[in-house]
Amino acid sequence: MSRTRFWLVCTAVVAVLGGLVAVAYFTPLMAVRTIAVSGVTATSGLSDDQIRQQAQIPSGRPLLQINTAQAASRVAAISAVESARVRRKYPSTIEVIVVERMPVVRVETERATTVLDRLGVGYRHYDRGTAVPADVRRLPQLDTPNVGPTDPATTAALHIVVELPDDLRASIATVRAQSPVDIAFILRNGTTVVFGDGTRVGDKAIAWRAITTRKGTLYNVSSPDLPSYR
Repeated sequence: MSRTRFWLVCTAVVAVLGGLVAVAYFTPLMAVRTIAVSGVTATSGLSDDQIRQQAQIPSGRPLLQINTAQAASRVAAISAVESARVRRKYPSTIEVIVVERMPVVRVETERATTVLDRLGVGYRHYDRGTAVPADVRRLPQLDTPNVGPTDPATTAALHIVVELPDDLRASIATVRAQSPVDIAFILRNGTTVVFGDGTRVGDKAIAWRAITTRKGTLYNVSSPDLPSYR
């Protein structure tokens, strides 16, 4: 192939690609016709319509003109959303993928009940005098001096609660976190399990199950190889 012919072919390819991009960007051939939402559950209080409204994606606009990062940021601003991602699916769909905040513990103050997610973010609030849903009342109560997502004791306690098996987590009435290495659980039957820090959670769960078959009021699994009780 001669050099002239080579450059003519390259120019033609570039022109075709440019035309395709122009068609995709400026014409309705690849415009938004569907906004699909995934990740929303029935228990979160969110709805697909709420997510679509918050995303503010106009129907009929070419997909390439949609700023997916800005749409994702708008959805992530919903308090019950941990993160959001928005992507194009050709020829005519925008998909919004939501990760909901999952309730882990509740915090009680004189003014309100607040639900925290696994990151320590408070995202559901119930002022005193308002009805608190049963699912929130069943959550363990977190007792720590400086509750918050940047507090080491808070994050350590939440890590442990999330990692525990469902049956042990359901038995907890109160999580007492004096420091990241001084965490204990007051159970619904009135007994206490001293857990220590957030290491070896699986081993400590096994020791917890084994030692609490014995009669006592205080169980210590902070050293899972040598659990104790009294």
